[in-house]
Amino acid sequence: MRFILSEYITLLKEDGELDTLITDLLVGMKITPISKPQRGRQHGVDIAAVGIDPIDNKRKVFLIAVKQKNLTRSSWDSEVNSVRPSLNEIIDVYIPTMLDKRYKKLPIKIIVATNGEMVQNVQTNWKNYVDKHTKKKRTYEFWGTGELANMLDIYLDNEKLFPSKYQSLLRKTLAFLDLSDYDYSHFYILLDQILSKPEKQKQRVLKKLRLIRLCTGIIFKWSQDIDNLKPSLIASERALLVTWNWIEENNLFERNYVKAEFYNLHLLKRKLGVFYFNKVANHYKTKHSLSKYSKNYLEYSLNSWNELGLLATVGLTEIQELVFKASTNQNEEAKLHYTSALSISNALEIFIFNTPPLNYPQYDEHSIEIALSLQLLWKTGKTEVIRKWISNMVVAFHNNFHLYKFFPLFRTNFDKLVDIHNGDEIHEPESSMILTIILEYVVLLDNAELYQKIRSLIHEQFPKINLQMWFATEEIENVFCSKNYSAREGKLKHSIVVYENMEDYRKEIIEEIDLFLKEDKFEFYTSGFHLMGHLASRHFRVQPFPVFWRLPIKKLKETQKL
Repeated sequence: MRFILSEYITLLKEDGELDTLITDLLVGMKITPISKPQRGRQHGVDIAAVGIDPIDNKRKVFLIAVKQKNLTRSSWDSEVNSVRPSLNEIIDVYIPTMLDKRYKKLPIKIIVATNGEMVQNVQTNWKNYVDKHTKKKRTYEFWGTGELANMLDIYLDNEKLFPSKYQSLLRKTLAFLDLSDYDYSHFYILLDQILSKPEKQKQRVLKKLRLIRLCTGIIFKWSQDIDNLKPSLIASERALLVTWNWIEENNLFERNYVKAEFYNLHLLKRKLGVFYFNKVANHYKTKHSLSKYSKNYLEYSLNSWNELGLLATVGLTEIQELVFKASTNQNEEAKLHYTSALSISNALEIFIFNTPPLNYPQYDEHSIEIALSLQLLWKTGKTEVIRKWISNMVVAFHNNFHLYKFFPLFRTNFDKLVDIHNGDEIHEPESSMILTIILEYVVLLDNAELYQKIRSLIHEQFPKINLQMWFATEEIENVFCSKNYSAREGKLKHSIVVYENMEDYRKEIIEEIDLFLKEDKFEFYTSGFHLMGHLASRHFRVQPFPVFWRLPIKKLKETQKL
């Protein structure tokens, strides 16, 4: 396991990654950080902490300078941010002027921490410096990758960080991570084992949450190393979802430290999504870009829908951060996240119109990707893109059935899909949720012309089709982050009538909000963490929550009355 930890540590950046890991390590050692890592000039100290030194059991002040990579001759003393000038500044400035008076009588241990090692030709310089500057109440220590991995393996609430059963599962996850058909089962089992027992005591709760984040971080860094980020994006979805479920089951949402730890896990997933987007963004600009990664048209189509869902959730994550920053009056940060969300939404628009299969859903469950994408486009003000895409899909539904007698399969079945495409089986459309969802987004757009086109398509070409809509019930809140919640739970409205007048349909939607809409009372919605509902839908392949478009329909109608 120390090998895995060492690999992870070496990939961390100094600012925001390595220092965060060291802070978590200190907490596990029961050493209390008294200053958080921050950007800018810190007079040599990146992390300050107070606690019992496990080496001699004496209470001390720990002043830690965090550096990147190996400690070489150039990084020892060649520029202002090198190790030796940082150590001098700790002695000359930080201790005399920055250290709180409460701690000045305590022994001080100055630590240089790095995710590399000290090369041989610097060891003499280090030893001479330490010998010269060590005092009765001032000592020095070097934490390289080996030392950090060793301490991570030992310290976390005085228990092993990774029990042997965890080690095996994580090793298997990393071993299979780059296989295209890997189902991530070992990582999912690992998450379930970490969160298998309820906890109330703060340190034990923190231990589990930080261990989840560490495991997710290891997969992220390993994915970077093998140049394949998609597996870690999917793994991070699962980590966020099952952690939310565990927190809710244990009634821990009221604890601020739990919220903070969960938010850190969310930030890790958000960072992973940004990395993924930056890596693949250029592919969206090329027509048929995914076809070269597919063996045939059917695989090309399914790959395209999967990619669309991932891209939409990355964009909705930026929307989530925008909401968080705006709610705490961090307006400049909010603007940055809106710019980021808009950039992703622009890419999604280009990808849709550069990828013809995204007009032709193969399964009715592709309503998931459609709903996620429409939500991102709506949140970024792209109403004309929504109109154009839905118009294209309406034409595609007509042509695909008229020419090939094909309509999206209501039940996902790959073998049946292949037989239909090969002409070995005839498919008669029976039910649809896709048509209902796109119809309701047209109502949200208040586009009567497009509403009539969809209505005509249904009445003229699919007169016997059973239009349906899934609604959550109260008990869904307890399971939506842990399994396929719409398969056998919730309520289903069927035999939906598409009225001649769009206003009548809108009226029915508004009336049904009080009757059927329950998720607006769920924790993920009331807390403003709407992203969880989107992630659950994509990850577990379940129907999207109607609250995301039905409540806006009601609010827009109320605004029109004012």
